[in-house]
Formats: sequence, structure tokens, C-alpha cells
Amino acid sequence: MIRWISRAATCVSLAAFAVCCALVAQSQNVLKLEPAVLADSPVVPQMLADSDGTLHLGPRTIPFPALASKEAKRAYARQMVQRSQASAAKGGLASARILDGNTPAAAENSKALALRIFPVVEETSKIGGVGVTIYSPKAIPAKNRHKVVMEFEIDAEAIAVASLGELKVVKVNYRGGGPSIPGNEAIVAVYRELLKTYKPKNIGMFGASGGCTLAQTTLLWLPVQKLPQPGAVGLNTCSGGSNPGDARFTMNGLDASLSTVFSGRPPYGGRDATPRKASEPPATALDGEIPKGYPPAMLLSGTRDMCLSQTALLHRKLRNAGVSADLNVYEGMWHVFWENPDLPETREAMQDLANFFNRHLE
Repeated sequence: MIRWISRAATCVSLAAFAVCCALVAQSQNVLKLEPAVLADSPVVPQMLADSDGTLHLGPRTIPFPALASKEAKRAYARQMVQRSQASAAKGGLASARILDGNTPAAAENSKALALRIFPVVEETSKIGGVGVTIYSPKAIPAKNRHKVVMEFEIDAEAIAVASLGELKVVKVNYRGGGPSIPGNEAIVAVYRELLKTYKPKNIGMFGASGGCTLAQTTLLWLPVQKLPQPGAVGLNTCSGGSNPGDARFTMNGLDASLSTVFSGRPPYGGRDATPRKASEPPATALDGEIPKGYPPAMLLSGTRDMCLSQTALLHRKLRNAGVSADLNVYEGMWHVFWENPDLPETREAMQDLANFFNRHLE
């Protein structure tokens, strides 16, 4: 449903409206560039990041959105300034400007902060020969003792879901350091072992960025492994460097995590020339066909996330395949913003994810 919001008509004459527009135009210091300059504009812009979160990209100035939280604004400004300062020190395209009263505070370690905000019991172990970190609430309610959720990539999100959902979360410390076949193999090894204790519908999976890609490609690979689908999946902004979505370019400079303005590299470097075999898992989250029995999915992204396009397209692909899929996009948020455990947006997103698993896991 689309709701149109209108305002009551005012009694302003056309003449008065024209005068108003003229005054507004005079009050704006507009920098007009020659068409040839615009035509030769670089794909990766030069950027100045202010310590209040305002960005200056060439002739454009973009403030941090007013509808996001104050905590998010501080975290965003801190990340943009620190990364811009590091870029400037190396002669890169980004630089920072510290405004009066806006010196960004140092960030606390993400996992340590998450453990303080979301109390859990931490245990290291091995499942199926793969190293794992198990996060559990201090007391698991009876309704959740037969449930388990597998997480890939980020300790902070595993900790938050374990605490908020009162669920056992097994963080798989997969091999390969990112989306790769060894990562898929490690996840399948853990899943195969968990199936000896839990029913498929009792098991959930989720991951962020590269871990999101591994979650999706593993689900597409399970039929080849002759394994059943789990009960639910959380797809938290799947990395998409080999899929040149629109957000890969339009958000370059705005994304506090992925922007290549900090490195000077192009936002899209071309697709992997080595095709995957039919017996191997797909390379990216947008490859492959959605298998029968694919579980309900929750997808998460932000309006400044360079992987927003991949997330939106994956949502449509799942919906077109008849999958129950819920897309959640947060205002002003960047790639994997929930790695900052102290944001209101993080608590809301992780609470939604925890509730999602509690609704769908049997």
C-alpha cells in the first residue's frame, strides 16, 4: 500500500511564489560547473569528511540524515573521520576536518562492547572438526532449548542475537577469511554435525557481509550435499563486490565501511573469471537457483550501504521464487552498522532478527 501525504493548499499567489523562489536562489551559493568538467568527473570522488558527519564530495555537500539516531551520527562521524585521516596520511583521496566541539571519541572493541551490553556465556569448542565460538544466554528458556542458530562472520551480532533471543548461537570460525569454498565446507561440516542432535527446522543460519554470502550460497549448495534446508535464515547485507549494483557506485563515499574513496580503487573491479562447477557452491548470493524448501528469510541493509542493491535484488529473487522474505532497510546506516553494538538501530535490528528466529524455528 502506498500512502500519499498531502498538505492543505495555501493562498499564495503565483507572483509571490516567483519572488520567493528568486530570494531562495539568491541565498544559495551555487557552484556551476562546466559540462566538460562534469563529463570528466572521476568514478571515485575526492572527499572531505567533517567531524559532525557532514561529507563534501566535490561540489556536493551531504549532511548525515536527521532521521537517524544521535548515537549513529557519532559512530558514523568517528568512522568517516578516522578512515579519512588514514587516507590523507597516505596521500589518498579522502581528508578530514575537525570542527569545534566535534572531536570523535575512540571506538571501543566491538566484541568487548557487545559482551558488556548483551550479557552471554562464551565458550570455544569444535563441532565437526571446525572451530566455533558458542554464545548462550545465562539461562535458556525451555521453549528454546531445542533450538540453535549458526552465525557467520561477526561476534557482535552473534552475541546480540543470543542475548536478545535467549538462543544458543554457534559462531562458525570458517576457513578462507571470506566467501570461499573452504568457508562453505566448514559451515556444512558444522551443520551436518548439528543435524545429529537437532531437527532441520530447529536450526537457523545467519551472517553479515561475507558471512551473509556464505549463508546464502550454502543454502543453495545443500541439495548437492543431500542435506535438508534449515528452519530460517538471516541475510544481513550480503557482500557483492563481483555484482556491480547501483548502490556500489551511488553510495561510494557515503558508506563508512566499504567506500573505495579511502583506497582510491574503483568500486567494481570486474567479475571473477573462474566459473564455479555445478558441484560447487555459487560464488555470490545472486548466483544460482533458489532450491525447493528454501526457508523464510530476513534481509537487512541500510540506505548508505554499498551492498543495498544486492540485498534488494536478493529479496526480489527470493520473493519471485515463492519464499517468505522480509527486507529491512535502516535510514542513514552503512554496511554492517550493527557492528556498533551501542546504536539504537543495532538493538532494533538485532531484536527483530532474534524475534524472527523465535517465530520461525520450531
